[in-house]
Amino acid sequence: MSTAAVEHVTVATGLGYEALVRAFEGELGRLDPTAVKSLIDRHAPWNEVKAAIERMAGPHGLMSIFVADQGAVTSLSGNVKRCSLYIVGNPVIANDILDIDLGASFYVPFRVALYESGAAGGAVISYDRPSSFLAALGRPELKAFGAVLDGKIESVIAAILKR
Repeated sequence: MSTAAVEHVTVATGLGYEALVRAFEGELGRLDPTAVKSLIDRHAPWNEVKAAIERMAGPHGLMSIFVADQGAVTSLSGNVKRCSLYIVGNPVIANDILDIDLGASFYVPFRVALYESGAAGGAVISYDRPSSFLAALGRPELKAFGAVLDGKIESVIAAILKR
């Protein structure tokens, strides 16, 4: 058993929830499950896969792989909640990480939450810093990948805050 500290980041954006969702999704690409299935079914060569993923990735090299609108169903309780969980990543980067340690499949792709905070700072982006959770694996060779992912999610947030 090993333990490690994971750094959690919370950024108040000054935007309303709907505006934050639009801005966040506008900075990410989107994984196309149909295209991925076709690549898998055809046993496409890795260079073709990499090119397809690059086309799907957004301007920061990240894409939304899955979105769970957690607020939609939990608001049925009568207490309206505006929050969504995004699974974010890049399968090409994940491949390089998984080549080093398959245990990293627990961490990549990673989670990003958007939620309405009710505070003056507006809606929030919240995530665990990739470098910190990859460090939990105790593999120094993953440090560079953590830094790359940190930079990518930070560039997404910086672009949103400039709007």
